[in-house]
Amino acid sequence: MNIGSPVEVKVKSLFFYRQKGVAVILLEGPGGAWGLPILAKASEVTSIALSLEGEEPPRPLSHDLMASIIEKLKAHTLHVLIDILEGPVCHGIIALDVRGREVDFDSRPSDAIALALRVRVPIYVSPSVVAKGAIYFDRSDWSSDLERKAKLQN
Repeated sequence: MNIGSPVEVKVKSLFFYRQKGVAVILLEGPGGAWGLPILAKASEVTSIALSLEGEEPPRPLSHDLMASIIEKLKAHTLHVLIDILEGPVCHGIIALDVRGREVDFDSRPSDAIALALRVRVPIYVSPSVVAKGAIYFDRSDWSSDLERKAKLQN
């Protein structure tokens, strides 16, 4: 991996801790070699869960509204980037093409991820965030082990 190049990731799993009102979005690196947990409020992750399950909400959620506004303004979402990790807090960037130029918007990672899933654009993580926050595993089946443990905790 080029040290300056963002890495494309996929949303692997969501873990909800209802009693605490939080959720973990588990992003998976290429080939499943590492995972990046992103902490968010459980309510913010609803749109992500619906997208992963292929469900449409009865009324538009915030991310559906964002996608609609972007489309009506004749702009296009290019990608999202998880770019800064400060302690347990990550920062997201939503990159739009507005009349041929890229315009970046600061975002919570959960909002950026939810929008990316809605409009089907890549999700990237900066190399510095991978270096600071990724969890590396020796086995290729690490994500299924984490999923089993999370189900036992719920």
